[in-house]
Amino acid sequence: MATRDRTIENLIERLGRLPGIGPKTAERLAFHLLRIEVDEALQLARAIEQVRAAVKSCRQCFNLDAQDPCGICADAQRDRSMLLVVEDPREIARFEGIGYRGLYHVLQGRLSPFEGIRPEDLTADQLVQRVKQEKLKEVCLATNPDLEGEGTARVLAERLAPLVAQLGVKVTRLARGLPAGSSIAQVSASILADAIEGRRTLS
Repeated sequence: MATRDRTIENLIERLGRLPGIGPKTAERLAFHLLRIEVDEALQLARAIEQVRAAVKSCRQCFNLDAQDPCGICADAQRDRSMLLVVEDPREIARFEGIGYRGLYHVLQGRLSPFEGIRPEDLTADQLVQRVKQEKLKEVCLATNPDLEGEGTARVLAERLAPLVAQLGVKVTRLARGLPAGSSIAQVSASILADAIEGRRTLS
């Protein structure tokens, strides 16, 4: 029985490791890359190489950027009294798109007992340190309105509770305009704008 070249199989295997890419999609992408012009395929390879070499995690907020601190943390025009806590760097663009101009803190995930993701696997400790050190008036926990996101927000609120009384920092949550079970990356800009505008204090 004839088999495919090992280099093709290797490419399909590598593509299949990407999130949301199943075996059939990986196979289709691999053969697409073999059909297009060589230079176009190599441009993709070079883009991956360049972004991995250039982009790093910001030491302050853990956003991904080519500079450290990132462009947002380094911007003196930002409202430095407001901190928005998000799960993933991708969500920053959504909040920027609706006009939010405070600072961010990227958790790099969310708590998930089923996946074995604990607070120490996130940037929760660094968040507590930032709240202690920076002159913040409000910390908004903008995790997704699903089971894991709500659980993450609750644990973070408990970790921040002593600082609320000590420093007078207000801890809030996005308004309930976000559909339960949805993700921030998928909701419309108008819903997201209403959610941040109507954020509520966490008890």
